[in-house]
Amino acid sequence: MGNSNFKKAWGILSPIVIYLVVERCVGFLVNFIYLYSVLDEDTVWTDALEDQLYEQVYELQTNHIVLIAGIVALICILIFWPKLRKEWMKRPYRLEMYRPAYKKYIYAVIASVGLTVSANLAINAFHVFKYAYDYVEVSRLIYSEPVVLQILVIGILMPLCEELLFRGLVYERITNYSSEKAGMILTSLLFGFFHGTWIQIIYAFVFSMVMIYAYKRTGSFWTPVLFHIVSNLSALVFRQLPVFSTLGFSVGIVAFALIGLGGLYLLKQGEFFSMVRLDVSDTGTGKAD
Repeated sequence: MGNSNFKKAWGILSPIVIYLVVERCVGFLVNFIYLYSVLDEDTVWTDALEDQLYEQVYELQTNHIVLIAGIVALICILIFWPKLRKEWMKRPYRLEMYRPAYKKYIYAVIASVGLTVSANLAINAFHVFKYAYDYVEVSRLIYSEPVVLQILVIGILMPLCEELLFRGLVYERITNYSSEKAGMILTSLLFGFFHGTWIQIIYAFVFSMVMIYAYKRTGSFWTPVLFHIVSNLSALVFRQLPVFSTLGFSVGIVAFALIGLGGLYLLKQGEFFSMVRLDVSDTGTGKAD
């Protein structure tokens, strides 16, 4: 029993471990290439040189945080996608998607834009950032990089990587061992703590719950992927907007919250798929839209 529980726990946590290992390996490789380029065989190693190189490497990592995250995300996407497809193949059912398929994605976009902008307006209106210096510092580093790189990495690669990791592998494996409710909560907790700072933990937990809800309502893994991409892109656009007045914050929070809730209501009311149970001999053909 103990060994079985360990295997289940490892199956759930191993994708996160893989991500962290890839992240460390990429960071080490970046440092190694940099040091190899600035040092030669005649270099005399001293404590002063060590301190100088440490500062340079740290500056390199922090000034290219988005680029490095993009490399990590791309590698992990290539690792996680085949693994997730294998998990889907184990399902004892297949999903028959109703047409037209685009409706669920439109509803997800509406929900994502509304909830993301409303949440960001609330965070800024109540000056939550002043209580989280670590979040402000990380944000400053991220948003100081080129906008095109931010769109590619933060807007596309990271959401896809995180969905494959959390709403994909982690959620799929937890629900294999437990209930969907437990999977929803545990996946969202892991997703929250994965983001580090307390603001992001709360924010990510809530949004993970919403994305899993959208996933289960539509039966399509690409619904939370699209939701996440649109959410991150909406946050990027939001940062470019001028500062709102007090009235603007109040109206904006309510208006966009209603838009987001409207999108969730449309997801709740819609019928998007049917589930077809498979015979034991057919197991292995389960798939997600």
